[in-house]
Amino acid sequence: MTPHMKRLLLASTLLMGLPAAAHAQDEAPSATDAADTGDAIVVTGSRLRNANLEQAAPIMAVTAAEMKATGQVNVENVLKEIPQLVPDQTGASNNPGDGVATANLRGLGAQRTLVLVNGRRYVSYDTNQIVDLNTIPTALLERVDVVTGGKSAVYGSDAVTGVVNFVTKQDYDGIQANANYRLTDAGDGAQYTGGILAGKNFADGRGNITVYGEYSQRKAITQASRSYTKTAMTDGDDGTLVAGGSSSIPATRMNLGGTNYKFGQDGSYSAYDSSTDAYNYATENYLQVPQKRELVFAQAHFDVSDALTLYAEGQYVHNRVKNQLAPTPVTGSFSIDNDSSFLSADSQALLQGYDTDGDGYTTANIYRRLSEIGDRVQVTDSKAVRGLIGARGDIGHDWSYDVYASFSRTRRTEYQYGNISRSRLQQGLLTTYDANGNLVCTDTSNGCVPVNIFGEGNISDAAVDFLSIDTVNRSTITEKVVSGAISNNNLFDLGAGPAGFAFGAEYRSEHGSYNPDELLSSGDVVGFNASDATAGGYNVKELFAEIDVPLIADKPFIERLEFNGAARYSYYSTAAKSVGTFSAGLVYAPIKDISFRGQFSRAVRAPTVNDLYSGSSQNFETATDPCSTPDATSYSNLYAACVASGVAAADVGNDQYNAAATQIESYNGGNTKLREETANTYTFGVVLQPQMIPGLSITADYYHIKIDNFITAVGTANLLTACYGDAGNNYTSYDSSTCSLLPRDSTGTIVGAIDNLSNTGGVKTDGIDFDAQYTIPLAFGRNNSSKLNLRVAGSYLMNWTFRPMASLPDLVVDCAGKFGLSCSNVYAKWRLNSRATWSTEDLSVSLAWRHLSAVDDDTGGYAVDHIPAYNYFDLSASVDVAKRFTWNIGMNNMFNKKPPVLGDNQEQSNTYPSTYDVYGRTFFTGITVDF
Repeated sequence: MTPHMKRLLLASTLLMGLPAAAHAQDEAPSATDAADTGDAIVVTGSRLRNANLEQAAPIMAVTAAEMKATGQVNVENVLKEIPQLVPDQTGASNNPGDGVATANLRGLGAQRTLVLVNGRRYVSYDTNQIVDLNTIPTALLERVDVVTGGKSAVYGSDAVTGVVNFVTKQDYDGIQANANYRLTDAGDGAQYTGGILAGKNFADGRGNITVYGEYSQRKAITQASRSYTKTAMTDGDDGTLVAGGSSSIPATRMNLGGTNYKFGQDGSYSAYDSSTDAYNYATENYLQVPQKRELVFAQAHFDVSDALTLYAEGQYVHNRVKNQLAPTPVTGSFSIDNDSSFLSADSQALLQGYDTDGDGYTTANIYRRLSEIGDRVQVTDSKAVRGLIGARGDIGHDWSYDVYASFSRTRRTEYQYGNISRSRLQQGLLTTYDANGNLVCTDTSNGCVPVNIFGEGNISDAAVDFLSIDTVNRSTITEKVVSGAISNNNLFDLGAGPAGFAFGAEYRSEHGSYNPDELLSSGDVVGFNASDATAGGYNVKELFAEIDVPLIADKPFIERLEFNGAARYSYYSTAAKSVGTFSAGLVYAPIKDISFRGQFSRAVRAPTVNDLYSGSSQNFETATDPCSTPDATSYSNLYAACVASGVAAADVGNDQYNAAATQIESYNGGNTKLREETANTYTFGVVLQPQMIPGLSITADYYHIKIDNFITAVGTANLLTACYGDAGNNYTSYDSSTCSLLPRDSTGTIVGAIDNLSNTGGVKTDGIDFDAQYTIPLAFGRNNSSKLNLRVAGSYLMNWTFRPMASLPDLVVDCAGKFGLSCSNVYAKWRLNSRATWSTEDLSVSLAWRHLSAVDDDTGGYAVDHIPAYNYFDLSASVDVAKRFTWNIGMNNMFNKKPPVLGDNQEQSNTYPSTYDVYGRTFFTGITVDF
């Protein structure tokens, strides 16, 4: 970007608009309006369409105008600003991450947040049955409703923490074109999208067909592009952050007899120093994952008669993302030709000194970064389809029906480059001399070429071709749903308004498979993590019912009293078998100005295809072997346990042992014996709308969620704590049986930690959500129609605790106000999203403020174990010309706030990139044209 362009954009940001979010009751059309127009409406959290229905569960809405004003191309960046949502996978997720974006209410996991489109299940992207938000078109949305609290009784499994429902525009008539563009202040990471929306009403408004097509692209940003991410930071011995990196280096680190050596390009050796010789792997990693997406979304309905309306939806999404990591690190024990001409005379003598049997080969632990192979690259090509057909109508006497069937499928193909064959590397290290004195492979099969790993850049092109393996992995997730409901929104009247009742049945089938490349599943490939195949499925048959009854109205001290309830019986083909869920709630308004609401829900989440059937998958979890820390020599219990587990006494507490690695090879997999999760959720709150202060509304709700049998991998860090204890208990083992899950090799290094999914001790969390809005009419602007809207929405987290192991009630991870390796995310106690918006008929200008309170590391003892409060400010404006042309322009993170830089306790990119802005100040602009 030229300086001139920057100045123009900066000047333009003095005009910025971000309309305030409102409650869903304010944004959704009323049932009466729908009846007048003949449209079907979506009331998130209920199957009833009662005009008097005000839900007991808290609900928030994000409007189409708000989404447009943010300038965000993808839905993920809009939703992550809602205080109840904890950022999960986003475009900043490179490792871990596979280019998807997910919704994660309360930080309890995306698999516990049910994502719907128009009140119905949408297409999942993987065997965890999670929706990729990239497959939902922002421009087609009317609003997004977020309902917190368990909704399994209404929608079935997965709705443990709540529901995010995307409601699309209905009965659109016309043609609309839109385009958006975003660019960072550094001039990189461009994002642009363009789409066309076309709709047509026909048959005197009885029918409508709407089609939307969109193309979007997001450019890559590497960690090398930002000063705070270009170097991998680690904790230094003096308690400060220092430049760090991987102990697997391009020059080769070799461990012989407990001593680490490195090699020069001439094959000579010298001592390895982790403080100066570690490899900086950060520069090649993506900070923003590149993406290309095409999608087509179509919907139609036709009113045959009052008794029959046919409707249909169809989607096709082609999404391509690319992840990139530093070149492959190879670690492990290898046999080496110790008189190879690749080695200097001194190096030959060094290796020969460890040749105990005199066969000319030495076994050594090798730590080599294969930079000659190139970066590890994974290109994920995902194609998702969804089709839905349904019918609804009146069947007389206020009864109506709605029945539909849907089919959805996602096929993903992962192309991986930069892998190498471990067996071929070993083959290439075993060399001899032919009759002409040339160095050749001892085993010449497979076209073997001698591999010179001694010194950076010494692997020849021929050896690169011999070692390199490109792999292809394929996965499929298929969902089939048949659902029908019969409802009556005027069943009876107790004098306070019509009662509503609905009942119905649903059948759902889920089947998924993951087929890794044969070489990858064999365990011979080094680069991307190895994994086994996944295949399996299940089905569930369900009966459900829902009722809403206005009990009393217009009485002294009882302006309104309503009851609502729901129940669902489910029968799973898996070990879960019969499951029942229910909810009940009350809304009580003593006067018009104030309402009290409360709801209790019993929710379940049955194990997914991934939970049940996923094959063993290699992972390198962030964890530190306590036997390599100074505590191992300070605590006698820990010292004894380390020696007993296979660590040489001389290595205990030695910072050179295992090069003080902060990642441990682990294996995760499914478990067919998993039971369903059960959750008890209750909320109660107050809604204030004082008549004496028009335009003011205040809501506050307390929530409490307790999940038993919480399905997750315990985590290698927690396994280590269970086995060896911690400083809090003088390093006395909490559960010695877990030590068998942490096997060590002949050098004492933990390899292949077993961290499969299990029903853990559970999670408990509670807090308070609040939202205050005040709209003030102003006597100026076009036609004196302007107004000022002030809003503050937030969430206060009181408690968030996790018991990793059901057998260890005293082992509790407290995450409220914390971040770190045990919590694996940032759980700020305060999350606020506030804005002031001035608007008139054709112009809006807004300043937004986003706040995250300070957090501390969940264990402490790191170089950076405190992150201060973070505040971001956004500025935007929107101009409407003759109701035909709308232009919006703005700036996010206007003060260019940089993320916190962490060491060994970070997620990736030296920080938590989905929580804290890693891109800096970003400009955006967009246009919408109606024809």
